[in-house]
Amino acid sequence: MPEEFMFSRNTGSYGYRVLDRQDARTSYGVVWLHAEVCQWVAEHPGNRPGSGGGIPGFASREWAARFLYRYRKPQPSGRT
Repeated sequence: MPEEFMFSRNTGSYGYRVLDRQDARTSYGVVWLHAEVCQWVAEHPGNRPGSGGGIPGFASREWAARFLYRYRKPQPSGRT
């Protein structure tokens, strides 16, 4: 089953934003290429790419995007 995400150039920073195909306002995060080790890094929304908060070690941007798509960052429930 194909994933429901697409790539968009991340303006103002480097890498690619991983967006939902149905609703481009929904972002799963950013994937970018770490030049020193030649591996892709996945960062959940809210982290600034390159700030050290990402998950490195992916062979391609597609695999990094799949990780973000499948393992979304938990959202607060709103319950007190």
